[in-house]
Amino acid sequence: MSDKPFLTYESLVVKLRDEKKLTIPEGTEAHVIQLLKKCGYFFLVSGYKNLFKASDGTYLPGVTIDDLFALYQFDNTLRNIFFNSIQIIEKEIKSLLSYSFTKAYGDDQQQYLSALHFDTHPGCSDEAARQAAVRKLISVLVSVALPPSGHEYIDHQWKNHQNVPLWVTVKALTLGNISKMYSLCHPSVQSGVAREFPGVSSKTLVGMLDVLTLLRNVCAHNERVYNFSIPKSRTIENMPVHGKLGIVQNASGAYRQGKNDLFAVVVCFKYLLDGEDFRLALGQLDQALSDLFAATKMIPPTKILSEMGFPANWKNIDTAEK
Repeated sequence: MSDKPFLTYESLVVKLRDEKKLTIPEGTEAHVIQLLKKCGYFFLVSGYKNLFKASDGTYLPGVTIDDLFALYQFDNTLRNIFFNSIQIIEKEIKSLLSYSFTKAYGDDQQQYLSALHFDTHPGCSDEAARQAAVRKLISVLVSVALPPSGHEYIDHQWKNHQNVPLWVTVKALTLGNISKMYSLCHPSVQSGVAREFPGVSSKTLVGMLDVLTLLRNVCAHNERVYNFSIPKSRTIENMPVHGKLGIVQNASGAYRQGKNDLFAVVVCFKYLLDGEDFRLALGQLDQALSDLFAATKMIPPTKILSEMGFPANWKNIDTAEK
């Protein structure tokens, strides 16, 4: 038998109250059940319980289902804020990359379907891996650019012109596709994109797009956002704004915040969004945090900021020089 057998909503309420010590005042059982129906036990309780638990696995005194729901709603808001900002960057990168690539090689679709126009680092230790990555990328591009594509605008281009230029094809590509394509382009094409973002080198942009792709996928799959993290091998580079905020560095010189956490994405936004869009995102983040602290007193502000990788002076990033 499963060690986690099916439980009715009523049994889940009993488990939360008697075994997990969640505070469920008498007469509020129906409210708890309604939230479990709305969100699901796994998404609401299993997903957002950790910040409310003591070392023995039970809930801290006074924690209710509404505290978990407050964090759940906060995370939903974060997901929308970050997803929207990433989409803005995605559209601009698609525009800039298609322009830079087409300027270098022309608008015939065979140009972006040719391995010759991607950089495999000949003679380097990673040549074989990059060759495999180029083959995989071209396979994706072929599946998108050649009919039947499943995209009316691509089929229209093919039917009327027998050619689908890159600026049309990119619309059907994912951010992951675009991130990989950019990382495999020759330096001249990469620099044509990176120069549009002051303070960002081609190498830096490769890393930033990788991080944005990871979070974009987290958002798209409705996964938890507030404690987003990535492997240290994929952290973004040290940026001037890290130093401007006074973020502490470790013994190796790497900053302890804003490298492989949610604040790292905010750092990417600082460099990749225009001023108006960046300030809008910061304002929304500030409001989301205020709403969370108003909805629950069971999470100290310093604790949630730490989970997010945000320094105490995170709002100063708006005025910090790049």
